[in-house]
Parts: sequence; structure tokens; C-alpha cells
Amino acid sequence: MTQLSPEEKRIVTVLYYAHKPLSTKAIAERSEMAWQTAKKYLERLYGKKLLRRGKYGKSIYWWLRV
Repeated sequence: MTQLSPEEKRIVTVLYYAHKPLSTKAIAERSEMAWQTAKKYLERLYGKKLLRRGKYGKSIYWWLRV
């Protein structure tokens, strides 16, 4: 399994307990990170194939792969 940083673990935990796709802004707020920081780690998790993403309007929504 891929090693996750503490920030990545926080994001995965937020998405796990949300039970629905969340926007980058919502993830940043719930994980208590700056938007830019959350975006950086979301991109990393997406690159590790742990997340899926979709665009709705101007927002990007993220959810865990199952």
C-alpha cells in the first residue's frame, strides 16, 4: 500500500466520513488546511489513484475510489 503523509490521511478521513463527493473548498475547511494546500494533496491522492474527481460548474468535487 502507498504511504500517506499526515495531510493526505486527514483528507482521506474527511472524505471517508462525508459519504459524498466534496468540493476542494469543503475539504480544505473540514481538514483545516488552506485551499491551496488541500488542492496540492488532493492532486497527489488523485495521482496515487486513491481519489476520483469531477467538475460541476466551476468547482471540482472529489470522492474516494471504492
